[in-house]
Amino acid sequence: MTPADETWTRTHELALVYLALAYGTDHALVDEEMETIVETIQGWDRTLSKAGAQELVLEALAVYLQENATVEVTRTIRALKSTLSEDERRHALEDIVRIAEADGVLLSSESSLIATLADIWGLRETGARLLAQTTATVVDEPAWSLLHDMALICIVLAHSTDNNLSLHEIGAILERLGAWQPDLSKEALHEVFRGALQAYSTQPDREVLTASTRSIREALPPIQRIAFLDDLLHVARADGHVNQNEEAMLHALSKGWSVDIRLTDTRVGAD
Repeated sequence: MTPADETWTRTHELALVYLALAYGTDHALVDEEMETIVETIQGWDRTLSKAGAQELVLEALAVYLQENATVEVTRTIRALKSTLSEDERRHALEDIVRIAEADGVLLSSESSLIATLADIWGLRETGARLLAQTTATVVDEPAWSLLHDMALICIVLAHSTDNNLSLHEIGAILERLGAWQPDLSKEALHEVFRGALQAYSTQPDREVLTASTRSIREALPPIQRIAFLDDLLHVARADGHVNQNEEAMLHALSKGWSVDIRLTDTRVGAD
């Protein structure tokens, strides 16, 4: 299913926005958030059973995990401004805050997204009031950035291919990541690495990797994707050799990013 299908409804659009908040801000979708989203969707469409609402949310999640998700979420947010009445927008915004609070923690990235959404929907004061009244623990964490995505891919390549993350590999990762943001302090760079490592250690699933690879493809032009693939090759070689699993992952990334690199005498490419 895609947003162009006739079966794609306004409820799907709401689910997509809810998921962008719950999953996109920290690359995690905990049970409490999923349950809250499903219950909230049932509130918008009383004809849906719990199983039907779960299926609808999964359909929206499939769209969110596609390559053009950022564009689609932005389009959906602006479309809902027109298709929802002011009261409905206020109701949806209250739902979004409740979903963000479902795990007992309100991240600064979630607060920022809620404030932006409220502004787009013409509900700035409502958004500020809801955030001020939150009962969740407010955590002022560094926002997940493109550099976090790049760090996560480096960690996955270095560790998951041989179940080992050596000091040489860590040093190579920090060296190459630092070159992407030379103005970043050593402490800030290490904080990015720790954040990515925590994400990997707590949720090393395919969805997280897919989201990061998609973000990199969308954010970097082809020439920079090639440069980052070269960085990944440097990380793979940090322990003295490139094993078959690392080669396979580099090949998959090059194909997904529509660029190629050369491994010594072997070309790893998008063809």
